[in-house]
Amino acid sequence: MIIVGAGPAGLGIGGLLKQSGLDCILLERGKVGQSFLSWPKETKFISPSFTGNFFGMPDLNAITPDSSPAFGLQTEHPTGVKYAKYLNDVLGHFKLDVREQTNVLDITPALKDGEKVQIKTDKGDFSCLFIVWAGGEFHYPKSIPHTIRVGHGTEYSSYCDLPRGKHVVIGGSESGMDVAHCLVGLGDEVTVIDPTAPWGRRESDSSYGLSPYTLDRVAELKASGKVTFVDERAETITSTTVTTQSHTIDVSQCPPIDATGFDISKSLAGQLFEFDDEGMPNITENDESTAFSNVFLVGPHVAHGNAIFCFIYKYRQRFAVVAR
Repeated sequence: MIIVGAGPAGLGIGGLLKQSGLDCILLERGKVGQSFLSWPKETKFISPSFTGNFFGMPDLNAITPDSSPAFGLQTEHPTGVKYAKYLNDVLGHFKLDVREQTNVLDITPALKDGEKVQIKTDKGDFSCLFIVWAGGEFHYPKSIPHTIRVGHGTEYSSYCDLPRGKHVVIGGSESGMDVAHCLVGLGDEVTVIDPTAPWGRRESDSSYGLSPYTLDRVAELKASGKVTFVDERAETITSTTVTTQSHTIDVSQCPPIDATGFDISKSLAGQLFEFDDEGMPNITENDESTAFSNVFLVGPHVAHGNAIFCFIYKYRQRFAVVAR
């Protein structure tokens, strides 16, 4: 079995497969936890890590039931760099076969029974009976012309790298609020634009709205007087100006910051899965592709009905489904 990606989804399913007596190889185009190593330096987990409780539940950010980022890292909201260390600890515990710096170039699924999946990489070819896509989403951001992103391997590895002044953030979900909070902490003024106005919604499931951690931050932002929230669509975006239905915002300090999310159909997953109108991959009740047999999905884009398994503590629930 081949697993594409050695982040929390890939290592989590890899560890369970090994415990189940199934051989697997993980192909990682960067380093283990590469997405987290590419986070802006200031960004931390929104879900808290907690060592344990009397209900027998694992640490929220753990990818195995018997490990704990809180205990290993001694922090509640780890940075990306610290969480990558936790992932390497899991790798060392299970002694998984991870091929780092191996870029998957093409995947040819099996078209009939008895055939194997063919995988072409820059380090040679592989074949397998089953493939698990655990490529995540961080490296496939949506793209808006005339905008920038922080992290993602760009020249802006930290919000400190941006010029101080006034900024515009396109997108008001978790990433957008993180951007705004970090910039306000540096003394900047920020305008956040999102027609869905997530900062004003109440949702019982953080997959559909802001987490409690981020809502606390929103309260701080509102109290600071340094943030303007615009619940309109950005109609025109240039490197110096953003126009909505009733606002024209000057962004002369630097181009607008894109925080509109990700699109995994831009990756090879676009060839392995069919996608619905919301951009979510179509999968069976066993998390198998509806387009090809023996192609499985783990990670933040797993969804069934109204349930979106977008956080680590949710999608780890599906590891056993794939292993079975």
